Amino acid sequence: MIVSNKQTPVAAPQSPVVPAAATQAPIAAPKSQQAPAASKGFESGSTFATAARPAVALSASAASSASSGPLSLDSQEAKAAIQKSLDFLGGSTRGVAASPGAAASVSPRQVFKDELGMTHVRLDRTHEGTKVFAEQVISHLDKEGKVADVTGQLSSIPKGLGSAPVKLEAKDALALAQKQFAGSTDRAPTSERVVVKGNDGQYHAAYHVQLSNTSSFKAAQGPRRMNYLVDANTGALLKSFNQMGGIEVPHAKAGPSQTTPPSTPSTPTTPAAGKVDDTTLYSGKVDLSTTKQANGSYALEDKSRGGGVVTYDAKNKSTASGTTPFTDANDVWGEAGDNARTKAAVDAHYGAEMTYDFIKDVLGRDSLDGKGEKLVSYVHVNEQDGSAMVNAYWDGEKMNYGDGDGKNAGPLTTLDIAGHEIAHGLTERTAGLIYDGESGGLNESFSDIIGSGVEWYAAQKNKSVQFDWKVGEDAWTPANGSGDALRYMDEPTKDGYSVDHYSNYPKQTEVHGSSGIANNAFYLVTEGGKNRTSGLGVDGGIGMDKSQKIFGRALTTYMTPNTTFAQAREATVKAATDLYGAKSVEVQKVKDAWTAVGVK
Repeated sequence: MIVSNKQTPVAAPQSPVVPAAATQAPIAAPKSQQAPAASKGFESGSTFATAARPAVALSASAASSASSGPLSLDSQEAKAAIQKSLDFLGGSTRGVAASPGAAASVSPRQVFKDELGMTHVRLDRTHEGTKVFAEQVISHLDKEGKVADVTGQLSSIPKGLGSAPVKLEAKDALALAQKQFAGSTDRAPTSERVVVKGNDGQYHAAYHVQLSNTSSFKAAQGPRRMNYLVDANTGALLKSFNQMGGIEVPHAKAGPSQTTPPSTPSTPTTPAAGKVDDTTLYSGKVDLSTTKQANGSYALEDKSRGGGVVTYDAKNKSTASGTTPFTDANDVWGEAGDNARTKAAVDAHYGAEMTYDFIKDVLGRDSLDGKGEKLVSYVHVNEQDGSAMVNAYWDGEKMNYGDGDGKNAGPLTTLDIAGHEIAHGLTERTAGLIYDGESGGLNESFSDIIGSGVEWYAAQKNKSVQFDWKVGEDAWTPANGSGDALRYMDEPTKDGYSVDHYSNYPKQTEVHGSSGIANNAFYLVTEGGKNRTSGLGVDGGIGMDKSQKIFGRALTTYMTPNTTFAQAREATVKAATDLYGAKSVEVQKVKDAWTAVGVK
């Protein structure tokens, strides 16, 4: 799936990345109510010292705290947090001392204040003025504004790798990557000088080249946002990976699922508001928020949530572009006689609305960027050859849904698929998990986790929605009636492809297959039970609401682009400690679950 930040050509990454403010659309009622700072050098070492962090319980209403959210890097509050972080890092690193002028440096990327009153400063690592690819540290300030903890590690980088002359230019690396890409691009390529740790464990002077085609791609290739790390002296390809995948993976199809019944919801059921008269393909009757147009018809545009939620028609093209709306004369969507093309759009729109609400109500974040980012979806996206696309994906800016081929899949617009794919945008805006290796497996897993959360959340409001521990089951192989799915979080190995235990990671490193490790850890935290491989487990779970808050906080607050499974365990333990206390039952359940899946 997608992890990287929005691509812009960069010569040398000296400046922090500042997210653009979301444009706020006029607020509209549901349709039933509508009327006609500079970085500082510090020594590079191994790990950071940490101070004891007081536990603060998160109340049910804390997620809506108006004081939480991203801070502008130019604000006085952010500047103060950045300076305290830099002062702390400059005085508390351990390990190999760097000589003057060659010290590691950091550049502030994001400052975020959470619902507990803590402030988190995400910092990109640089070396001699050059970005260190995918390495970050995060400082965590308590309510009193003191640095209580730091996430991340800094290993020693040889002098000169960031500043010494290299044999290749950015254009040379770009040309080498283009040969590997072997196809046209639909976004401006980028080639920037970086320092990167290769698969050999050594640091190299390199170029990071990004080449993308997320629209007019060949079916055999699929959408691509390829990343190439090219040695700046030898031209050798150090690493390459695609930061975009799709919901489908070519695994063996399992039989009917005997999934464990979900636990009783830990939040009360809330009746749906408004007039429930819109008919979906997968979720029964719902109430969509729409907009009345000048001609009297209604469009799938929701102005009541942040910057908006809008669903457009891709018109069966491979390039999802334009603003062709779906319209309805009487604002009763999906009724008999309606245009058949609107059916999948109704589900996509509902899925985006529920995902927005889940992120805000459960995870305590205002959309993907924390500032009400607009959620845009396109349905009826085809392959380049005009055939139906059996896929759905987030391309870094918007959602793209295929119609399925009617045999392997129906329209891929189910609640859990919508939540899964949009969650890739959340990961991209926060932890930025690289879609490769262990961090790639975690990237996929956290989308499955949030996708399951969206389905669970909607089930509290809509009795037609059935929550379970399967991924994509409603759209997958609809004709056979077996109830099979793409993945099974309670029993990952059931799909004949995924692994559920870290001991088997070397056998399955593809990101969809390795996602089963963290998927099962999350399931065990939530429901309790045993891991099928180890026989170890959790004696009773903590329920979906608490487990989502813990894993969601871990993703947005304690994880970095290169987070490993072991570091994910640490991140979730820290998140649970923040929310429920170091000696809480919740923290112990999280530890037990990761131990059960072989992550220590």
